[in-house]
Amino acid sequence: MYQLVKKDLIIHKKMLMGMFLVLLAYMYVDVQIIFIGLIFSWTFALNIFSTDEKRPAQMLLSSLPFTRKEIVSSKYISAILFILLIILMITGGSLLFQQALPNGLHLLMIAIGSLFIVAFIYPVSYKFASRYLNIAFFVCLAIYLVIVKFFIHNLNDRIRETFAKIMNLGESQLILYTGVILVITYSLSWLLSIRIFEKKVF
Repeated sequence: MYQLVKKDLIIHKKMLMGMFLVLLAYMYVDVQIIFIGLIFSWTFALNIFSTDEKRPAQMLLSSLPFTRKEIVSSKYISAILFILLIILMITGGSLLFQQALPNGLHLLMIAIGSLFIVAFIYPVSYKFASRYLNIAFFVCLAIYLVIVKFFIHNLNDRIRETFAKIMNLGESQLILYTGVILVITYSLSWLLSIRIFEKKVF
């Protein structure tokens, strides 16, 4: 499995360097780092997956001496490594432009938010295809708008109130609860993706 993770790092090495330069450009114009981190993490997660998504690549991987469990697990491990690299890039950019370390809570929010994104998109991508994620996004958005328009008119206010209550828990409690939920969600996503991929026929 180490070789699969190493492959992902080597294949995306040039893209990683290119996106680092783009990230520096965004940080130079003072774009919010949480937004940058989440967008870059989403992009990397999809690229890590789409590399092996084509049928010839999947058939080749299936013929190698790796179990399907190892193939899926390597993607989840690679995603974690890439997210850590993005956080290191943001830290480097902050030291370069602001001569100071970035807010630790912001970095933690990027890591947590990015891992939640991976936990959502990987099972969907293994079941269908990553190209369907945009369709799923717009369908969910349409459903949300219908619910707000015809059923729960104050849904936006309820969501804001819920987030306000969560933020009032205190930083340490918030991190603890979010961390526990993240570990459970990421683990279940990992297991679900393995189950889906093991049943696929190429």
